[in-house]
Amino acid sequence: MQDQLSAVAEAEQQGKNEEQRQHDEWVAERNREIQQEKQRRANAQAAANKRAATAAANKKARQDKLDAEASADKKRDQSYQDELRSLEIQKQKLALAKEEARVKRENEFIDQELKHKAAQTDVVQSEADANRNMTEGGRDLMKSVGKAEENKSDSWFN
Repeated sequence: MQDQLSAVAEAEQQGKNEEQRQHDEWVAERNREIQQEKQRRANAQAAANKRAATAAANKKARQDKLDAEASADKKRDQSYQDELRSLEIQKQKLALAKEEARVKRENEFIDQELKHKAAQTDVVQSEADANRNMTEGGRDLMKSVGKAEENKSDSWFN
């Protein structure tokens, strides 16, 4: 009976061992599944982080491109504005030079007109002097002729 009790105890022990072994296998399998789930989640998180980083990098690249285009547009616009200002300054300089040339020509015309008027005045003065000289000469001649006639008439009667 001892053998039977021993056999029953051994069978119970084997059952318990088998049960423990199955339980240990189940715990090990469960731990593997938990570990695999953790790894899957970690991989998924890493992939999500990588996608987010790629998306952020793409967004930054797009923004940098937009900023570069905006900067280039601004630079072109500033260059255009600078060119317009330069052209406007050149126009103003040309207008000023044109006005200076016109004023200079007007001054030359005024000087020529004044010289012409002075020459006309000199001609009129010369004509007046000539007329006066002729008149004075005629008067003097007449006085001389008159004196000569007086002297002649005085000498014939005396």
